[in-house]
Amino acid sequence: MDDARATRKLNKTELARAAGLSRTTVSQALSQSAPPPTKITVAAVARPLRLPVAPLLDLLTAATDGASLVEKEPPRHPRHVFSSAVGLPGAIEDLLERQRDLGELWPYVIQDGSGARQPLSQIYIPQMLIPSATTDEMASTDTRTHVEAALSSPNHGHLLVETGPGGGKSTLMTRLAGQLSQRLLERSGGFDGSLIPLWTTASHLAASHDGVDLALSRLIFGDAFDAERRFSKAVRGLMPPESTWLILVDGLDEISGVSERAQLTRRLSTLAGKTRQDEARTRFIVASRPMKRVERNAFHRSVFSRWTVAPFDDSQLREFSLRWFGGEDAGDRQAQEFLRQVELAGLQDLMANPLLAAVAAAVYEAWPERGLPANRYALYEQYRVYLMSAKSLQRETHLNQLASSTLRDPVVLDSVRFLRDRFDDLLRHLAQTTVKETAPDLLRIALAWLAEQLGPRARSSIPGWGEQVTALLTTSGLVVSGEERLRFLHVSFAEHLAAEAESLHLPARFDPEEVNWKRVLQLASYDRGANAQAARATLLHFAHGHPGESEQLLTWLQGGTNLHQRTAGFLLAEGSPATPVHVAAFLNQLPFLSSDCWQMAGHLADPSASEKLRAFAMSASHPQAMRDQALAALSLRHPSEAEEIRSRLAALELDERGWQASAPAAPSSALEPWTSGDFFVDLETSAMTIVLEQFSVEDLRAQALTLSDLVCDGSLDRFDRMVVIYRLCEAAPEVGQRTAERLQHIACDAQLDVWSRYFAAEALIDFGGSYLVTAATALTSIVEDRHSAMSDRLAAAECLADLPGHYVARAYQLIIQLTQEDIANPVQRLELQEALDQFDRASDYYQ
Repeated sequence: MDDARATRKLNKTELARAAGLSRTTVSQALSQSAPPPTKITVAAVARPLRLPVAPLLDLLTAATDGASLVEKEPPRHPRHVFSSAVGLPGAIEDLLERQRDLGELWPYVIQDGSGARQPLSQIYIPQMLIPSATTDEMASTDTRTHVEAALSSPNHGHLLVETGPGGGKSTLMTRLAGQLSQRLLERSGGFDGSLIPLWTTASHLAASHDGVDLALSRLIFGDAFDAERRFSKAVRGLMPPESTWLILVDGLDEISGVSERAQLTRRLSTLAGKTRQDEARTRFIVASRPMKRVERNAFHRSVFSRWTVAPFDDSQLREFSLRWFGGEDAGDRQAQEFLRQVELAGLQDLMANPLLAAVAAAVYEAWPERGLPANRYALYEQYRVYLMSAKSLQRETHLNQLASSTLRDPVVLDSVRFLRDRFDDLLRHLAQTTVKETAPDLLRIALAWLAEQLGPRARSSIPGWGEQVTALLTTSGLVVSGEERLRFLHVSFAEHLAAEAESLHLPARFDPEEVNWKRVLQLASYDRGANAQAARATLLHFAHGHPGESEQLLTWLQGGTNLHQRTAGFLLAEGSPATPVHVAAFLNQLPFLSSDCWQMAGHLADPSASEKLRAFAMSASHPQAMRDQALAALSLRHPSEAEEIRSRLAALELDERGWQASAPAAPSSALEPWTSGDFFVDLETSAMTIVLEQFSVEDLRAQALTLSDLVCDGSLDRFDRMVVIYRLCEAAPEVGQRTAERLQHIACDAQLDVWSRYFAAEALIDFGGSYLVTAATALTSIVEDRHSAMSDRLAAAECLADLPGHYVARAYQLIIQLTQEDIANPVQRLELQEALDQFDRASDYYQ
């Protein structure tokens, strides 16, 4: 097999990706000194190498006399570390080789496709960074720059890189680590002044029980390393003293718990401080989706310069297309046709997002005759179908082999039938867990869910049950096998599936008075940040799944406040089924709505939208600012027409106040909130948030006990409480921990009033992590307390249902118990029945 790998010019990481296995498993399979691989591993590796499976399995059987299906990864031991003036130390060489291979992996597209069959370095278009105006010096810098140029300037210190979902931050980080690693590996000597890259994820650091320093050191020395606690001391002497360790931490936003995120931010900020003379020099790049100001300020105080990843421009998209489809004549024709379809579908602005550009290229190549969809939702859905269909034969073959290999055991047959019928439900369950938890173990969660659905006999009746489930999940195309565990191909796809799962829990008929509908509508229109985005995505999935109800939903939203109108605009822009009346109503309200609504209007595929925007732009009776917004919105789908109107207006000088042709309203400024994933501007920042942002770390420590009291007395609203908890955990983690412990006592104290316990449990949810268990226990206790008011008990059950994983099923059971009690009040009976109906409509999912 190793000879075949060399013939096909695949490194071990590329082979692991193609086989759906971890790099460690592939390395063992190809090593002569390692134990023999399993049959499933041999079959998985043989496929991308185009080797016949049967002869390989015969050789394996002869060599092992029947191998176990269970993969066992050997313990890693620290290699001998030495300093050399000529070569690289062994531990460093291993690290650099891993990072070099990682930098060649496609982060998005793994199924066929011209671009996906080539190394990432041949397709990747280097993205530029845009400095944010955090200081006067940087505010005067309005040019885009490469990340290495930003690193070369001593004025920029550490780098905080932000961009929206799919904006390219993870690819930028892995490519940078890979390129720097490759350069070091190619040198024959002389490493003075070099940047030594060390790439990791925030979730990996947060999951380490031994702290961030040891987690970083073990990336170099192995899992058994436990010598020096401080990272900068542990690596001193590995490289020349003039060298600098460049620590790249990706995905800070993927840490779900506020307390966990605050503590990691604080530790990274501390590590990024001044280095003592007896320690190695370090520099940091931290990448995240756009942060809240309270989180960003923690890095600003530690001399991090803030940057955003620049979106693709037209020339970069053209270059990407040519590289994806190849440089020959046929490839050039495909690239031109792809760009033509992008323009016909009005996707030019969405293609500024690298993830969506790669997705669109894969979808086009799979079905070139169909034409590209006109919005993000439909693009994701087609890509999902593409991934699922690409491996459908492999999935069916795996299930059929599983059934035939166990002598038609009825338990196995039922399990296979369940896996075939409920495969999408399993993926949605894993997606919800990925969105709500930090670095979840997807295999463990999948096995637990299957045990609930199938009972224990499936696991005992099917040999290698865990490995079989792993292999099946990777046939979805959406779940891949990483170095340590299963993960989703991209968190954006997990969010897409999680929103679909939430939409399936809503009653099939739109009813704004129903308790679950009330909650989603409230979050979608009045909340902010990730909760609001998730709620709007839930509404979007519901609308596409229920076209008739979509019209009722839009009618209700357009009869509400401007915030409801905004939600309606989002649904319309993402292609929700609607009538011309709904589109006209939204367009007529535009002059009275916020600026992001103009962007939504620009995304509408309905011809009446471009006509209306054109009329706004051309009308001299409208204010200049409104005309600018209309022109920027028109340029989203019709850039040539918008430019023509801009030139015509400038030439004719139609407006007395003058059109500045040399400095028109830049379409990119209108694009930024949309392409970054922040579809809505946050609501007004509260006074509490503003005050806390002005506090230094020393101020916060001085006021830590007061802040702790505010959290525990239940007087703060949800958003302010989250901000207080974050700053408290950041500045005074010991007080933050004591606050959580106080909340635990309050939540579990049956002598206190119900609402004190309820608010304490709700605050514990903000802390996340292990505190979720205490919160769930307290809420369950409130629900089961027959002396409490029925409305209080129902509120606790509904709060429990908002927790991830099995807590939803537990809430369902508790609400059933409530309905079985003797309830005299008809209003209470109605409220319980409404809550139960929402679960009953999805009872197959929970039972």
